Amino acid sequence: MWSNSPTISVFLRRYRTSISLCSLVIVLFLVNISIHSKNQGDLLTAQNKNNAEPDFSITEELRMLRLAFLKWRTCMREVLDDHQLSLDDMDPEDPQFSYLKWLVSQAEKKHKEVDEDTGENFDHLWHKLGSYADKCRSKTDLWHMEPETVTGTALKFFMPSPSDTSATFVRVGIGANVSIERYFKKRLSPDSEFYGADPVFMENSQIYSPIGIFFPFAVGNETGLKQATLKYSTERVSSKFVNHIGIDIFFKNLIRKDIIDYLIFEGDGGEYDMMAHLAKDGTLDKAGITVCQINIEYHLPKEMKDPRKEIFRKHIIQFVRDRKYTLLSVTNMGNLRVFWVNTSSLECARRYLERLFSNDVDLV
Repeated sequence: MWSNSPTISVFLRRYRTSISLCSLVIVLFLVNISIHSKNQGDLLTAQNKNNAEPDFSITEELRMLRLAFLKWRTCMREVLDDHQLSLDDMDPEDPQFSYLKWLVSQAEKKHKEVDEDTGENFDHLWHKLGSYADKCRSKTDLWHMEPETVTGTALKFFMPSPSDTSATFVRVGIGANVSIERYFKKRLSPDSEFYGADPVFMENSQIYSPIGIFFPFAVGNETGLKQATLKYSTERVSSKFVNHIGIDIFFKNLIRKDIIDYLIFEGDGGEYDMMAHLAKDGTLDKAGITVCQINIEYHLPKEMKDPRKEIFRKHIIQFVRDRKYTLLSVTNMGNLRVFWVNTSSLECARRYLERLFSNDVDLV
């Protein structure tokens, strides 16, 4: 009697686009309801807290970390040949600060007029960035910060201290493979939370649901229907128009955490959009959201005039200037796998980095 009826799996495959779209609409509807529960006063408080300069002199370990980071930053600006004036290098209490601010604005204006990327600057940075990061880490006390590596991958990370600290783990781009999540699931505190997003609904929802919360869409610069490269398995890859949700909405309204301990971003192409949101005074910064550890896979732009080349170059330099993140590892596998650590957040430093300098304090 039921032999000619379509099975549930056939039904889901046939209507997966509609199901995915409906899921997105429902999620956004619920988000729009819940967002009103967070009043503006709380948001302003979070912003003020995020913009306040943290006190890294609380302990000797944190003070050493801060000094090591500042030396690393100087080294990176030197190897990147970044001699542009920056207000971050100046004291607001200086009587001549207004004049220095004017000099910076003039320098930035001139820099924009002459800064045209020919592709050569990008190619050089793409292939040399890893050696630059290694050189500056080894020349400063940041050599203490030796991250662990997920077995069989180029993924870098630090474990929290104490080890029973609950963590928030977010991965964008699952690719029908949750071996990374399983690795962290075994090592992190049992009450840690896992979130994953990928537009391929069928394969990823089944394997991610036992681990954490799954979102069936791509994460990009804005919400809408856009083209994306989909990875169904290690062999099957295709390009289609799929539902995207904006990076800002994804973190502020769906994840809804003040601290993201681990962010792994492998969304093909979306990583170039992500950089602006992660930067100082970016969307996440303004929302009071702190990301402690970032693993991003940058996909190599193939076209000579691809605008992503200039976006990449400018954001790398800007990240170093901003004094927010430290670049600890770059693995070139055709694409670049880059590991950033937040060394401007006191909370991130205490969770992951402070203990790494304890041996030196004992020697003082």
